[in-house]
Amino acid sequence: MDRRTLLSLVATGMAGLAGCGSPEDETETETPTPEEGTQPPTTTPSAERVERELSVWNPTPDPVFTTVVVARDGRDVYFDTVDLVPGERNTSRVTVPLGATDVLVETDTGIRARSGWTVDSVGDGLEVVLGREGAEFWGRVACHPSRECSVADGSEAADLPLVGDGSGRWYAPAGLVVENSGDETNARLRVSLSGVTLLDRTYRIPTQTRLSVPVTYRTGTYDVVLETDEQTVETEWPVPAEPTKYIDTQSGSVGCGPANTTLTVANQDDEPHRLTVRVESDGETFEQSIELAAGEARDLVPVVESGPKQVFARLETGAEASGTWWSCPPRGPASVVVDATGSVALATAGPKPG
Repeated sequence: MDRRTLLSLVATGMAGLAGCGSPEDETETETPTPEEGTQPPTTTPSAERVERELSVWNPTPDPVFTTVVVARDGRDVYFDTVDLVPGERNTSRVTVPLGATDVLVETDTGIRARSGWTVDSVGDGLEVVLGREGAEFWGRVACHPSRECSVADGSEAADLPLVGDGSGRWYAPAGLVVENSGDETNARLRVSLSGVTLLDRTYRIPTQTRLSVPVTYRTGTYDVVLETDEQTVETEWPVPAEPTKYIDTQSGSVGCGPANTTLTVANQDDEPHRLTVRVESDGETFEQSIELAAGEARDLVPVVESGPKQVFARLETGAEASGTWWSCPPRGPASVVVDATGSVALATAGPKPG
């Protein structure tokens, strides 16, 4: 029996006869918590339940089968299994009780991770970000700039998201995500384009929470400033090259999300080739020469952090190619491909202007 089938059976066993999704009442089957000292199960009145979003995101270049269980006082209140392709995010509306809950995540790649989730009136849900060796758990708060938001100060903002100018080709607004892994903090967020202020608002961000703000469908380079009591972060934000700009309130670091670090090299010619690949980013250089048999493909991991990478490829024949690889979600792995004519090209996916 493969591990995927086993996980599916484990999920079924955890939920008993409740079926998939949020059961109407508490189930009678305890969650897989072998620790001793668990309090006796209790039933949570349905009046105390609220609807929230539970998101499971696979930013890795590998497909993953995931089991998710939410428990309260040792009893399942929600479970599901999701099959995620590389880069896919699955978001479900779930009904969960207010207060402290436990979340358990298991994958067919060997990850088993647990976290607490306090369901309250402020947060919109929970996001689980899968890695190759573990998982991160983030509370979610989404604040549309033109609507009331429980963590915002209510100051004026432009009518956002800004409409497109006809040069962009993407289907979701580019946005900002402010990550706060420390204590609850107040953060002032300012966004401008061509000297015109679009957003100037202060947010109260709870601990271990990601605040997301949809901003624009319009191509351009935006100026972003984030101010907290500890520091001020100023950064440029090119849209749509970076569909989402992430800013960390603790370290001040900026980026475009978890990196898709895989670069695939493939020889589609019927002749073998020697391919030299060089990747440059932030003062670091990765370079490797590879002997590729006819029809052979390999995966390289030349980078760790997300962001723009300059890729240069050259064959022993003198054929060469270069370009920018934005290692940013929702893009998947990039590829350097030798075609049947012996030419070489860099192929990247994702939103582009034009």
